[in-house]
Amino acid sequence: MRIFYLCPDFDLPSGGVKQLYRHVEILRENGYDAYILHSNKGFKLDWFDSQVPIVYSDDSPSLAADDVMVIPEGSAHIMKQLMSHPFKKVAAALNPMYLFESLPLGENWSHYGIQWVMAGAKTIEDLIRWSMAIDNVYTVGISVDYDIFHYTAELKKFQAAYITRKDTHSELVEKIVKCQNASLINLEFIKIEDLNFLDYAGVLRQSEIFLATSVHEGIHWSVLEAMACGCICIGYHGIGGQDYIVGSGDRQNFILAESANFIDLAQKFTELTEMIRQKDPRIEAIRQNALSTAAKYSPEFEKQTVLQFWKAFLAAHGLDVCSNLK
Repeated sequence: MRIFYLCPDFDLPSGGVKQLYRHVEILRENGYDAYILHSNKGFKLDWFDSQVPIVYSDDSPSLAADDVMVIPEGSAHIMKQLMSHPFKKVAAALNPMYLFESLPLGENWSHYGIQWVMAGAKTIEDLIRWSMAIDNVYTVGISVDYDIFHYTAELKKFQAAYITRKDTHSELVEKIVKCQNASLINLEFIKIEDLNFLDYAGVLRQSEIFLATSVHEGIHWSVLEAMACGCICIGYHGIGGQDYIVGSGDRQNFILAESANFIDLAQKFTELTEMIRQKDPRIEAIRQNALSTAAKYSPEFEKQTVLQFWKAFLAAHGLDVCSNLK
């Protein structure tokens, strides 16, 4: 049995793409015959390093009945095109917004023969079970690379960082808070765009604040990386972030604004800057809770959840898991 992870030819930094590559790395390290499947021959990512083998659709690879293709959630048209092919299919659902964007009205994945799904967050798992009546849905974890995403207190500057891709309100929040409070006019808002992972991590390690304003995310990977860097994260949970974001109480790890409410976010942002200036002890409590939250997303946690899915899949199809291990 071979496992092919269909991956879009998307050359900008993307947590979802990196997760597909990471799955293949984990599987190959544990004896599974796994590959990334890109469309255009010769396409290769240049924003992070990976040595996993790549197969190209342009080469018309032949898949046998025991092979498996993993299809991302935004490719419902491909699921539909491949439904009559004998090889097995699995869906990877990493972002809730993309589940239905490409689905025709009234159709769902089970209509295309999809009965096994890897979800990027428990919220997504629950949505698929409820909306598509698919039982074999497993939440698979991610991991934070602690070698580059880590907290060094002396590096922190009074600045706010945000990722431009899928950002909705950071520039608007900047305008509002600097209009409302002249003392914040020199507070720098750092746009993170077109950076490799080392430079991206460097910005997070230096930033006191991380703004998260995307309204549709899977596990909200960037928030976990910012937490690991000791940033005080503020913004929206993005749906998938509900798995770990705590907005109040003793375990608070995030300054949570009402989703898509940029007015609420701007007000909370201004309050946050005042708390930082006053060295309010609540800031350090939130930071420590955030560091503890990010620490739970270890490479071992990610590996175990990925292998749990594939062992269950193989067992359900009457295959010997050990026969696929070196």
